[in-house]
Amino acid sequence: MIKKLLLMLAFVPFISHGQFLQNFDGGTTTPAGWTVINGGDTAQTWQIVNFASAEISAHSGTNAMCIRYSAAAHDDYLITPAVTVTAGVSDFLTFWGRSRDPLYPETISVKISTTGTAAANFTITLDPNVAPASGASFYKYQYDLTPYLGQTIYIGFHSTTTDKFYFDIDDVEVTALPSCVAPVNPLVVDVTSVTADLSWTAGSGTTNFEVQYGAPGFTAGSGTAAPPVTGATTTTLSGLSANTDYEYYVRANCGSGVFSAWSGPKAFKTTCASVTAFPFVEGFDAATIPSCWSNQTVSGTANWAYVTANGNSSIAPRTGARMAEFRTTTTGNKTKLVSPPLDLTAVTSPQLTFYYANVNWFGDIDELRVYYRTSANGAWTQIGSDYITEHTAWTQVTLPLPSPSATYYIAFEGTSNWARGLNLDDVTVASALSTATFDKGNFRAYPNPVKNMLNLAYNETISAVEIYNLLGQKVLSQNINLSEAQVDMSNLSAGNYLVKVFAGDVVKTIKIIKE
Repeated sequence: MIKKLLLMLAFVPFISHGQFLQNFDGGTTTPAGWTVINGGDTAQTWQIVNFASAEISAHSGTNAMCIRYSAAAHDDYLITPAVTVTAGVSDFLTFWGRSRDPLYPETISVKISTTGTAAANFTITLDPNVAPASGASFYKYQYDLTPYLGQTIYIGFHSTTTDKFYFDIDDVEVTALPSCVAPVNPLVVDVTSVTADLSWTAGSGTTNFEVQYGAPGFTAGSGTAAPPVTGATTTTLSGLSANTDYEYYVRANCGSGVFSAWSGPKAFKTTCASVTAFPFVEGFDAATIPSCWSNQTVSGTANWAYVTANGNSSIAPRTGARMAEFRTTTTGNKTKLVSPPLDLTAVTSPQLTFYYANVNWFGDIDELRVYYRTSANGAWTQIGSDYITEHTAWTQVTLPLPSPSATYYIAFEGTSNWARGLNLDDVTVASALSTATFDKGNFRAYPNPVKNMLNLAYNETISAVEIYNLLGQKVLSQNINLSEAQVDMSNLSAGNYLVKVFAGDVVKTIKIIKE
């Protein structure tokens, strides 16, 4: 009998002097004690939705209470059970809200009734505009109920929108007002390679905050402390490492050694630092996307790949072990392959050079277009032509780069028409005034295969050497600044390696076999 009673209690929200938590997971009908008023359109009102098999989820469990769009205006209430507002017991309201579509943002208001559950009874507005940022995420809202101490109230979630989308509510809780109310909804507003702009929503009566940040998974309280935040709900973290994952927490400082609980973690990743050494060369010789490059999907779901041959083995990498390719077995997929940020402010007349091929299959030809933008979130501008006719051999393209900036991005947009693949190799960004080329006749690299020492000789100064395995991992780097030098490869495992030799404004990539 005791076991049966405990099992029954597990499905009943906790209620004591009006204290409760409702997560709507007990079924698909309105929970006992709750009221729904459909006072506007007759088609849609508040109802429970199960997200178990949906692409998005409830805030907790499987269910949430939702209201969906209608061509007619809503005038609909979701009303809690009666709440007897008792100090230290039931004087604090929290819930999680979500507006699903940024193109059709849903909002609600939160109202209070002290007399009953009829729509006309809700004469007190607790919050006129609950407007979470639209998307899959829930946002937390919290309210001090102490103005209603000793009273029995009803809380109404009121929708009056017309032809929007969905608003979801989950985990409605009435509990004790904390002695120091925690901030909610930590956000990351903007990120660079070394900074992150943060913001959050303050709890009632709190104006001072502490922020800690660190590697993903760190324990709140053990991270790196940012400078204290006074009288604001924003701060900027600086001195971060480029291309690195972080998390942060924030808590309120209520004075006299009293702090709220930590809110978070909120994850973010810094961007890559801008490339400042030119010429910038990328040969796509690893099996994975090069560091700091990215895919930006325009349509479909396909990403660029890094292959040793195109679809009918008629195109091999121009240099090195691999080349970039955009190819699918359907039509209409379109994705940009985006470069790292480039700082072109010191490059005179910058230009882009690359090689491409696109072999047809029964007349279908994959397409290439090239774009640039001058900031991480700027608009893309096309340069060059639409490269939509067949090229069965490597074809060189050179394009001037307009509007140089310190954060300059180049994108190669592939469109798949189910052909043999759009292939790309040997991308170079350099000054158009630099006409230097690598003098192959005056360069030697021996022996090949090599057991220990690789000898290099050139008629100009070799500034540096970098060695990569075929996964694209840099395994050795050496500054030289000599015309003849030796590179010790004795500690490398047997196999094939790509050796980049830097001399002035040019780079030579060679393939070396290590015995």
